[in-house]
Amino acid sequence: MSSGQSPVEQYVETVAPRLGDEGFERSETTLDEQALTVFHDREVQPWKLALVDTVIVVGTADTPAEARAFSKAAFEQGLSLKSRFPRGLFGGVVVYPVIVTEAPLVNWVNSYSPRHWSSFEFPVVVAPEADSIHYNRETPTWGAVYYRGLRNQAERLFAP
Repeated sequence: MSSGQSPVEQYVETVAPRLGDEGFERSETTLDEQALTVFHDREVQPWKLALVDTVIVVGTADTPAEARAFSKAAFEQGLSLKSRFPRGLFGGVVVYPVIVTEAPLVNWVNSYSPRHWSSFEFPVVVAPEADSIHYNRETPTWGAVYYRGLRNQAERLFAP
């Protein structure tokens, strides 16, 4: 990795091979003047009776307000990439807004738990200097059956 790379670029270069091995396709986009890397995978998940799109949007934020705005925008980006099947009727989407930052966002991510119809917005904060990831570890009643899998996938895919 080049020392001229930003922490986000360094992180993307670290996880890109892992995500590629998992079947994710990589693309680039811009959101609110921030260059973002997007990874997308679509697969049939028979036990969910659905075609599930998993979308990972990697960017940065320095404050809870910025993190919330980024997470919401990443979720909208994920919805724009999902299959034509309606959510809840053979279609689903999981969006991981991945925020690479050294800013103190642990309290924010521990308390942010958005709810969406037949879809998930599961933000992850990556602190590269500390070599750690953080996400909300609570299990809401409405999606309890899925949250263990979301947490396991986050650990497997996003650890620096």
